[in-house]
Amino acid sequence: MSDEQDTEYELAMPLVLVQSQGGPFDDAAFVAGYTCGAIGQELSLAAALNAIPAARYVNAQYLKQIDLITMRHQYTLELGELDAASGWLMVTFSRA
Repeated sequence: MSDEQDTEYELAMPLVLVQSQGGPFDDAAFVAGYTCGAIGQELSLAAALNAIPAARYVNAQYLKQIDLITMRHQYTLELGELDAASGWLMVTFSRA
């Protein structure tokens, strides 16, 4: 079992549609989609307000999709340090 599979998260709102909660959807895929969707929504709102979203850590496995989302909203994605142990990467956004 990989380190990623050993990691557990405690959520304020459970994701009841995932397999670990008896739902039909793969946990990792659901979380990836939810995360990328939330970033897309934030960038859409930030673009409308001509604002720059806050820097954050993201799962490095999501980077290709987040980069596409970023470009769609006319931002650029700047990569920071990777925490190799966790697989999370610091990213910042700027206007394209």
